[in-house]
Amino acid sequence: MNGRRIATAAPLALSVKQPWAELIMMGNKSIEVRSWTTDHRGPLFIHTGQKPAADFLEFFSDVDASFRGGFIGIVDLVDIEPFRQASWSRLRPEHLVPGPMPQGYFGWRLANPRRLMMPIRWSGALGLFQVPSLVADAPLQDAHHT
Repeated sequence: MNGRRIATAAPLALSVKQPWAELIMMGNKSIEVRSWTTDHRGPLFIHTGQKPAADFLEFFSDVDASFRGGFIGIVDLVDIEPFRQASWSRLRPEHLVPGPMPQGYFGWRLANPRRLMMPIRWSGALGLFQVPSLVADAPLQDAHHT
């Protein structure tokens, strides 16, 4: 063995409602709030759901959350931890969710957002789901584009 790991699993994606998906890709939201956890760590494609989180669109009216129903980029899922009351408040600038902490939720720490050169319309799914090769092989924007 030469010590290199060879990826054999298909890349995974997470469907995120707008404006949250766009805020993640802008680097303004580095913690995604979920009611469940996963053992997956590493690259994670971001898919935008068809329906927005309508209650939150007004809070982020300066964000272009118009693209829905497809892939917009990829991030690295680096950690997941359960929220505690203290961490919910302390991490609000990273998760951006107003209001009280939902019980039993987790903070998914995301890093290194990379936007696809062009969004790709595609149906999503609940939970983590496999990314089609058309998306996995799509070019990414240069790092200095946002």
